[in-house]
Amino acid sequence: MTSIKRKLTREEAIKRAEKFSERYVARGPYEFFPEPEVVKVVQEGLGENEMEHGYRYCP
Repeated sequence: MTSIKRKLTREEAIKRAEKFSERYVARGPYEFFPEPEVVKVVQEGLGENEMEHGYRYCP
């Protein structure tokens, strides 16, 4: 039996990228960039890359 992977919506992909980046920062000695607008653009890029390529490549 093969499973069919459905495509993420943009909103789902961005939410996944936000959760991923929040967990990443929480686990290590990291901080988000001090400008929230920059963080948002990077998270959106991660989500869009997951949609297009299947992975959250760094934008």
